[in-house]
Amino acid sequence: MRKGAVVPRSCGPRRPSVHRRRTVESSEPEASRKGETAVVRPWRSQTALPTVCVAMVALMLAACGGPSLPNTVIAGTTATIGWSEQMTSTNVASTSGNTAGNHDVSALTRAQFAESVEGVVQIDESFGTVTITEPEGFTVAYDLAEPQWSDGIPVDAADLLLAWAAGSNALAPEDFDPAAATTEDGTLEVPGDTAWFDSVPTGLAASAEVPDYDEFARSIEVTYPEPVTDWQTALNVAVPAHVVGQLAFGIEDPMEAKQAVISAIVDEEQSAVAAISRAWNTGFDLGDGDGSSIPAELLLSSGPFRVEQVDQSRPDAQRVRLVVNPEYTGTPTPEYETLELRQTTVSDPLNSIGETLDVVQVAPTAPNRETTEQMERNDYSVATAHDGTYWVLILRNDRGEFAWHSAREAFLRAVQQRDVAEAGAGPWAGAQESTSVLLFPPSTDGYQIAVEDAGFEQAFARSEQEAIADREAAGVDDGARVCVLFDTDEPFAENAYRALRAGVREAGWEVRNCGTDDVAAARGNDNWHAVLTRVPVPETPADIAAQWGTDGIANWSGTAEPERDEMIAQLAHLPDRYEARDHRVVIESSIVDEAIAMPLAMNIRVTVSDRDIEVPPPRAGAVAPLTSGVVDWVVAQE
Repeated sequence: MRKGAVVPRSCGPRRPSVHRRRTVESSEPEASRKGETAVVRPWRSQTALPTVCVAMVALMLAACGGPSLPNTVIAGTTATIGWSEQMTSTNVASTSGNTAGNHDVSALTRAQFAESVEGVVQIDESFGTVTITEPEGFTVAYDLAEPQWSDGIPVDAADLLLAWAAGSNALAPEDFDPAAATTEDGTLEVPGDTAWFDSVPTGLAASAEVPDYDEFARSIEVTYPEPVTDWQTALNVAVPAHVVGQLAFGIEDPMEAKQAVISAIVDEEQSAVAAISRAWNTGFDLGDGDGSSIPAELLLSSGPFRVEQVDQSRPDAQRVRLVVNPEYTGTPTPEYETLELRQTTVSDPLNSIGETLDVVQVAPTAPNRETTEQMERNDYSVATAHDGTYWVLILRNDRGEFAWHSAREAFLRAVQQRDVAEAGAGPWAGAQESTSVLLFPPSTDGYQIAVEDAGFEQAFARSEQEAIADREAAGVDDGARVCVLFDTDEPFAENAYRALRAGVREAGWEVRNCGTDDVAAARGNDNWHAVLTRVPVPETPADIAAQWGTDGIANWSGTAEPERDEMIAQLAHLPDRYEARDHRVVIESSIVDEAIAMPLAMNIRVTVSDRDIEVPPPRAGAVAPLTSGVVDWVVAQE
């Protein structure tokens, strides 16, 4: 298959399959490295429908009343979700569109090759497959099944090439520096004639060569200069290429618009790619107004639902109405025909369950614990899951007694981890998920391995008398002062601080209050020695570097360990998930050995649903925790 090959489009029979050597069909790179027998199969010869064919199909569907709903759908059913977010864009791969609310909608309206859930990659083969075809040169084939957009236009090689161009920025001018084009308030100002996609960083950024592609097979092959750990999820098919082509070039015909996108990327036409990047960057923003003028093409879907209406007529009370997408080719398919995301304006949305809302997620508080317990008694469903963040005590390793490793060890051994975590959670302590690991969420295999191998509990679990002996052995005087920074507006932090102060006093440590309602501003002060804060479980090597690497932007401890920095850099280039997992455990061990942090508990969110709807336990993590499971919601049987 030659780069840039554009096959003739025809409504006639499909051409014969083009055979090409393929490697072992495995989602894991280790298969090809362990000498397993290679599997050779033909590339699928499924072409993107040409213009005339699309028109014919559209007329046929119109004559038959359009595509039918999946047989799982119960006509007339609606689920209303209380929502604290807002939809602003349909392009979550752009930095401006990468918001919690947009991801909630994207989980319902976008299919992808794979997604990472709590650090574990989940493959959707109904959308396509991702295979390493050349392990040595690290070439990856992104091979679509037969998905299509909700207007009936196929998802094909044009969409994949667009996703590559946006994620890699390989076609940007060599002299363009995005850092220099960023204003003081963080706004990126790209000159109009510059081909730059303001995309969320992934491993795709390392790819510099325009991929080989095959329009019939709906596939591309991306070559990376070296392995990347996120090769399965790096290519984000976030927006339809035919819409981008229409916006960029004013082309009405969707298939011609696709071809224009392909030509611009393959031929590396700077002015054309610049027009494409402008459309990609901002063309999918919903804008202001009441929502009635949002173009329908911006709301296209490749997922189980499509956005039918966005009502922005009331400030801070947006409503997003979604209906089942009959063009969706994936699995599973939903039971509810209609969804409404309703931005809640009331102080306690739990009171609206069973009236105007069917499902809602709330933060755990002391008042709503009593409310939810009563609702459970009345057969409402109440479930909890962590939100991808955890509470942690971090020591500053360059201040006071904590400049000494032995003193940090002695202090952490004096902290009663369970007592502090339970005090922080308050009445929700029974539902709180404890953690002893910094780099993995609970319930993953990496978490259990880190518990066993990194040895946090063995390193710091001590009796009161042993903690006193450790302090004395470290040469720290009785009554040594430790000022702890925390957010006074956070009940967990306030309660945990009190338990921490009381618990370590008996071991000879005097904890002082450095709490503030503006932790960000206080972070730059040098009067605190430790911080009680909530941090995200790191997803990527870049996240780990930010928290635990030298000069990381989220590095609270001040740690500077070149050896760990090197290990984090190596992690970014480990494509095998088991090797990457074990390498991450080694990084965890290095943090434990430095004695700079004590994880306390996962931060939870609470999901409450009405009696007439069955909602499985919501997904843990930060991305689309509620909407990602909507396809599994069912109407409760009376």
